[in-house]
Amino acid sequence: MQLQSISDEWPNVISITKVREDIDALTSLLAKYRTVSVLRGQEVLFEAVRPETEEEKKQRRLRAGQSIMQSTKTIPYKKGEKSLTRILIEERDKMRSGYYEI
Repeated sequence: MQLQSISDEWPNVISITKVREDIDALTSLLAKYRTVSVLRGQEVLFEAVRPETEEEKKQRRLRAGQSIMQSTKTIPYKKGEKSLTRILIEERDKMRSGYYEI
C-alpha cells in the first residue's frame, strides 16, 4: 500500500516541519484558504487563521444589515404605528446627537 501525502487529501493542512523550513508555504496557503491546520506528527498543533481586512469586515456587516432589512420588509405594520423607515431615521438622529455615548 502506497502512502499518500496528507496535503493531497486535505489541501489546507501543512506540517510544522514545512513551516519551519519555509514560512512562505504557510502564507501562500493562507492566501488560498481562510484557515490552515498545522500538524505536529498526526495531531493538530494549531490553526492558522487569515486576518480579516477592514474591507472584508465592512462588507460582512453590510450584508448582515441588508439581510435584516430584507426580512423586515415583509412585516406589515398597523395603521398609526411608526414605519420602519421612520424608526431608522430616528435611530440615526439619536446616534448623531450622542444619545448612545458611553
